[in-house]
Amino acid sequence: MRHGTSGTAATDGEDLAAQYRAGRTGAIVAARPDITRLLVRGRDALDLLHRLSTNDLKGLGEGEGRATVFTTNKGRILDLVTLHRLPGALLALCGEGRAGPLRTWIEKYTFREEVSVEDRTESHGTIGFYGPLSGGVVAALWGEAAAGLRLHHVADVPAGSGRAQIVRAFPLGGDGYHVTAPVEALDAVRRAALQANGSRPVEACRECLETLRIEAGLPAAGRELTEEYNPWEARLQDAISLDKGCYVGQEVVARLHTYKKVSRVLVRLTARGEEGASAGEVVIPGAAIQVGNETSGIVTSSARLPGGGDQVVALGYVRDEDAVAGRTAAILHAGRTMTATIEGVAR
Repeated sequence: MRHGTSGTAATDGEDLAAQYRAGRTGAIVAARPDITRLLVRGRDALDLLHRLSTNDLKGLGEGEGRATVFTTNKGRILDLVTLHRLPGALLALCGEGRAGPLRTWIEKYTFREEVSVEDRTESHGTIGFYGPLSGGVVAALWGEAAAGLRLHHVADVPAGSGRAQIVRAFPLGGDGYHVTAPVEALDAVRRAALQANGSRPVEACRECLETLRIEAGLPAAGRELTEEYNPWEARLQDAISLDKGCYVGQEVVARLHTYKKVSRVLVRLTARGEEGASAGEVVIPGAAIQVGNETSGIVTSSARLPGGGDQVVALGYVRDEDAVAGRTAAILHAGRTMTATIEGVAR
């Protein structure tokens, strides 16, 4: 089997189907050029990030991590970030293209605080391990302690001649880990993973990851995570604390929850495309979703299931009252109507 090139689109449908099967039943390893990175240092770093984002970060101990959302003054999404506390610093894993804007946002609110922000997007890279057997690969490389990390927690591990940080990530295909290392060490990590004892992973392309992401209901920067939406709509409730004090956008986010003002929500959908159409021709972002005779929302991401014929998986925002598992919908795309089913809310 020819492996796809990590971070690029696969051109061989049979190969893509094999990658997808490995992601659902075994383990895959893939480059994550869509993940960007910040390293935040300084004695006031944790307190400042606590005051700029939605989750309670004050009790975050060394080796622990947490998901949080940076929002605008109007409570709209800037990015969903996972923060990981290292000795003397915080590693922030950000969405595609978001590290630079977030660095600017943090520095905008840095006055007398002792805080420095380093953009590590160019100097470092991130590799992902996914699938139900990915923990076995991690254990073979770095031991059971690394494989047994709790969600978003972090550990320092060897990578080539240097060091890397491994975190337990939002799962794709059943489990997930992210390994961040200097760019010169990434190939050593990739090669070691592909040669690991036990359940060897398959190297997967970005197209495979996109399908697994959509199936998992995970929102992505630039698609589901934009300033068009707020964290409640994007189903990011696990990254929001209702008990913490003020943060940028807090009044709006709290009011939306208190007064039940969330009128749309992110859902997972399945549909049938047309035989012979490529994945890129299935559903474009922005295609209308209809429930009954009314427009309910729009598609934000879609993919054709590898080896699944004309079956399509998608994410989209619909009216809150339409976010019911099993509800029939229609997607209007390229002058045709595709029958769809709302599978339930995302995440």
